[in-house]
This record gives sequence, structure tokens and C-alpha cells, in this order.
Amino acid sequence: MADKQETNGAKAIALRAMKYLLTFAIVGGAAFLLHRYIGRMAWQDVRDAIDRIPRWHVACSILAMLVSWSCLTAYDVFAVETVVPGKVPMRMKIFSGFTTHAICNALGFHAITGTALRYRLLSTQGVSAPDVARVVGLVGFAVALGFAGVTCLALLLEPSIAHGWGRWPGVVLVVLFALLLRWLAGKHDELKIWKFSTPVPSARSATAQIAIGVVEMIAAIATMYFLLPADIAGSFLDFAPIYVGAILAGIISNTPGGIGAFEALTLAAFPQEQRAQVLAALLAYRVIYGFGPLILASVGFGAFEVHRRLRRRA
Repeated sequence: MADKQETNGAKAIALRAMKYLLTFAIVGGAAFLLHRYIGRMAWQDVRDAIDRIPRWHVACSILAMLVSWSCLTAYDVFAVETVVPGKVPMRMKIFSGFTTHAICNALGFHAITGTALRYRLLSTQGVSAPDVARVVGLVGFAVALGFAGVTCLALLLEPSIAHGWGRWPGVVLVVLFALLLRWLAGKHDELKIWKFSTPVPSARSATAQIAIGVVEMIAAIATMYFLLPADIAGSFLDFAPIYVGAILAGIISNTPGGIGAFEALTLAAFPQEQRAQVLAALLAYRVIYGFGPLILASVGFGAFEVHRRLRRRA
């Protein structure tokens, strides 16, 4: 028994060490690339590129951002209704979803910050800590479905980056989606993993979340795409894998908002002579997609806390 515990402990330490090494490698590589790329730029070129972004492109980017954040909020509405049906008012589900996603997107460490924020908000409606953990798990599942759905569509449509091999992985993803929906359509209302159990969405709900996830990812990609000059961005289909890859690198890096890794990978996808314009688009994207929602969510969360304290004193 002691030997088994020691073996499990050694495996846990090894996995943790690999995780830290991977994070260090991504962050270190991102820092190196950013230093190399930005060192070759003239900041005047970046400022000029920001000024040249058409105002109607900025308006389209903001509209796409609103669509993306609406879909992210919908993830929480589905998850809360699946775990504790009828217990939380719609207004609180929407507020909790938007606030959590906006703050987590800026701070990173979604598993920690997302759980803490959702518990702070949903516990006021009598939702227990284990149920909040289940909500977090289902939201993560929905986000993963969105990534997989967009990746599947991109591969099936054969962007140039796939070099002709994209359709087979795309077909594999379609088959996996079909198997998942078939399993959910059966008599499965709960998923058990070791000692943890959580309700699972119905096949209809999962299908809706896949559709929402695809719309969310397309809108998020469009938020950045509209800010790039047309002669640099290329087709939307070719830009999508660059964006998704940069987002995944940011998530793995565990930096706040994926900052550094996201920018480095995006800049690496373009030649040096275009990187000043790409950096200008990245800075505008950070303001529109990250900073704007963060300010709104922070103000809303602050108002919620003040209102809660005043009610307690009354």
C-alpha cells in the first residue's frame, strides 16, 4: 500500500514538473519572440497603423465582441440550469456568466478565479460549492466543444495552412461529435469520474451548445480579423487556425489573459514587414475584447458587492 502511494505521489510530481516545464518553455519562447519581433519595429509605425484602422472596422469588431461575449454568457446559463434547474433567476445567471468570463479572461487561471467568482455570486442564490464546481466543469466542457466545432469546420473546409490533409481530422471530429451526441441521447443524465459526479446536458442541449460555441469562436476570431488590414489578414478561413492556435498557447501558458504567448504566436504567423500593423491590431483587440469587458464586469461586480453590504446593514 505504501509503495502504491509512493508511486502515485511520484507520478503526480512528475506530471506537475512537466506542466511547469511546458509553461516555462511557452512563456520563455514567447518572451524571446516578442523581444526579437518588437525590437525590429519602429513604434511610430505601430501608432500610424493604429490610426489607419478604419472606424467602421472598429465598430464591426465591437459588434463581433458583443456576440462572442453573449455566447460565453450563454454557456453559464446552460450550465447552471443543468446543475440546479430553476434555482437561479435568469438575471443572476447572465450576470454571473458575463462577470466571471470577463474577469477570468483578463486574470487567467480560469479554474481558480472562475470557481471563486461563480461561488461568490451563485452562493447568494443557495448554490452549494460542489454544484458550483459542476457548473465550472460544464462551462469548460462547452468551451471545449466550441473550440472543437470551429476546428472541425476549418479542417473540413481545407484552409491553406492544412496543406491538403485537413479533411481527415475533420471527419474524425465529426464522428466524435456524433458519438458524443448519441451517448447523451441515451439514458445518461450523470457522469461519474472517480468520486466526482456531475449532471450532463441532454443531446439537444449539447447540440445547442456546440452551435453557440461555433458562433462564439467565429465572433471572437472576427473581433481580431476586422482590425487587421485586408491585404495582410488574408481570408477568414486562413486566419482562423492562427487565432485558435494563439488562444490555446495563451491558455497553456497560464499568463493573465494569455498575454505574451497569444501575441507572440500571432506575430510569428506574419512576415516581419507586416508585424507593426499586426501588433497595432493586437493592441486594439486587447482593448476591445479584454479591457472593455473587464471594466464593465469590475464595475458591475463592485456594485453587486456594495448593494449586498447595504442590504445586510439594513
